[in-house]
Amino acid sequence: MNQVANAASSKKRRMRLPLYAAGGAVVGFMTAALFRKLPSDLNWTPSIYYDYDLLFLLVALMFLVTVIWNSISLARTPSVRLEEPDADFTDDSTSVSSPAERSLGRALMLSSFGVITAFAWVALALSLYEANSHAAESPNLFILGNLVAACISIIVVVVLQSLTIKRYNRYFPDRALDLDSLNMRKNHFKKLDEGEKWIVYRAAYRSFQMMNLLLGIGMAALVLYSVLFTFTTFPIVLLAVIWMINIGVYFRETYRAQNQ
Repeated sequence: MNQVANAASSKKRRMRLPLYAAGGAVVGFMTAALFRKLPSDLNWTPSIYYDYDLLFLLVALMFLVTVIWNSISLARTPSVRLEEPDADFTDDSTSVSSPAERSLGRALMLSSFGVITAFAWVALALSLYEANSHAAESPNLFILGNLVAACISIIVVVVLQSLTIKRYNRYFPDRALDLDSLNMRKNHFKKLDEGEKWIVYRAAYRSFQMMNLLLGIGMAALVLYSVLFTFTTFPIVLLAVIWMINIGVYFRETYRAQNQ
């Protein structure tokens, strides 16, 4: 028993090492930046030919990876839930869910990633277009083409997510997701049994813990950005507000559950 606990503790310490290393790197870099002035002509714009073309290339690659992976996961999932395991979906795993159901769950996760990536692409493309619309020269073809590609990506991910949710509804008609409902997630949660709700509670708490960690890292990154480039207030204030709302919602739900 003690060996298992020690092994788990050792694993957690090893997982924290990259965070400690990243924190030390940030502190060291900030300290060095205070004593050494960076060259004024240093260009931090991620670009090769056009401004920010490298950034949008990475976003487009991320979008393609999520879309292709999502499509593969859907293709590996039979359109109708099988009563008996198919030959292509047999393994020796002791998991309650079948490989087809796990593939469908992976498709749902990837479709969410694709939607987030596409909306981030549109937001960045619109921001770049607006920033260059007031310039003396009209926006170049790269900016216009990038904006069109971002809008097309929205259509692609929405269609793909719709297909993924419809496939999920075929597998689980008793807990189907209603795309026309404004409270789709809330209504879906009510259809779960107690065991599934406990899994959701546990996952939500882990997500809450990770969000607190990432918000702290984001705050430190923005401070580093202010040290290296220019003082920025809005992103730091926005992260602080999101952080407070995140913790406030947690305590509100805790008090509400205690008073029931």
